[in-house]
Amino acid sequence: MTTLNRSNNMTENGHLPWFRRTYRWGQTNLTELDPSRYDSQWWREHWRRTRVQGVIINAGGIVAFYPSKFPLHHRAEHLGDRDLYGEINALAREEGLVVLARMDSNRADERFFNEHPGWFTRDANGDPYMAGPFYVSCVHGPYYDQFLPDVLKEIIDRYQPDGFADNSWSGLTRDKICYCDNCSDSFHRAHSKSLPQRVDWDDPVYRNWIQWNYQRRLEIWELNNKVTKEAGGDHCLWIGMNSGSLLQQSQRFRDYKGICERSEIVLLDSQTRLSSSGFQINGDMGKLVHGLIGWDRLIPESMAMYQSREPTFRLSSRPAPEARMWAVEGFAGSIQPWWHHISAYHEDRRQYRTAESLFRWHETNERYLVDRRPIATVGIVWSQQNIDFYGRDEAEARTVVPYQGFMQALIRARIPYIPIHADHIEREADKISALVLPNVGALSEDQCQAVRRFVNGGGGLVATGESSRYDQL
Repeated sequence: MTTLNRSNNMTENGHLPWFRRTYRWGQTNLTELDPSRYDSQWWREHWRRTRVQGVIINAGGIVAFYPSKFPLHHRAEHLGDRDLYGEINALAREEGLVVLARMDSNRADERFFNEHPGWFTRDANGDPYMAGPFYVSCVHGPYYDQFLPDVLKEIIDRYQPDGFADNSWSGLTRDKICYCDNCSDSFHRAHSKSLPQRVDWDDPVYRNWIQWNYQRRLEIWELNNKVTKEAGGDHCLWIGMNSGSLLQQSQRFRDYKGICERSEIVLLDSQTRLSSSGFQINGDMGKLVHGLIGWDRLIPESMAMYQSREPTFRLSSRPAPEARMWAVEGFAGSIQPWWHHISAYHEDRRQYRTAESLFRWHETNERYLVDRRPIATVGIVWSQQNIDFYGRDEAEARTVVPYQGFMQALIRARIPYIPIHADHIEREADKISALVLPNVGALSEDQCQAVRRFVNGGGGLVATGESSRYDQL
């Protein structure tokens, strides 16, 4: 890795916007019980012990942790007259911390549904889609266009956060088709067709539906940033959250390339490794996202201090070596640490000790851990269009496994590589000596031409499987 030409001294960097100088984050993911037991002084000391520079505080969406003026904005069950978000926000400001207000904006309770049934998703029979006890809101309706912008403006007016995180912001996943009136009308206006009746990748209407959904999520990204910047200033960013899995990004219609073109920072929700992958997958994702957003940008990653996934025990401590190895592999990909706890109280308190030494080490060595650009000889090509339109319903086997196979082989052979989006081959060509196409079956003509020019210029090429046999749609 080489260091970019920019000072990492925090004093000299004081003039930079928060999204260029905040390297360590903390989050206590509040539950509805927490207003009755949140220990402000203890968490304040924990911020100090772990050397965080920014905190992410639950604000609103599914549950409000402040006294919202909107009657349908459900207040946390034990909130009462307390303004928990406001209290934590004030303490963070006293500590000189950057504050992001966390939203959860994709579903609502029965009371909200009964008041605005047309704002929520419907299956082909007209029944609402549910997520547990909640009704899933439709991204094409007034919940996203009207209600959520009003909530963002309310929070900015009262508390002036530096920006917003947003969990599960992209709505219904790809395995479900919404047939509500908003979706039917919007899709017909865009394509003069009725909504597809089933999943059928050979049907051009279904493929149009996929692209239409991707575009809507980018519109939401732009709308929310327009709202927050107008209300809170140019640096008040709405930055959602994005997965460390390309497959999950596709399943949620989140166009990583399009999002990075519209964002100053990426909040990475990639909390732990899966049993089928190693720690190195975290460093790979850091390089992949930096390849889209730039190596001078920051990518804080939510790192679970609790036992998440396989099995999930959200109140139990993750083994410290597991949590630390995941974090340091992220550091290798120029990812920034962000400790994350579920709820403000735990009987298993071991998880509180995990982050301190790690974050203090990061503070000591931060000048070597940010603003770096990798030196590599090989580029591994990828694209979400390949995952979607070539991978289809077998995307993991067709696209993810071939990519990871080459990634693992290059790491074990100690050959440095970078992930390269298929649209960026020409841009990155002078930095590498060889390209790998790991079953990249879907390539546009422009992307194929970029590969040809790279080879004609003397570059090496390894292409496997059905690479380039199909266009991007």
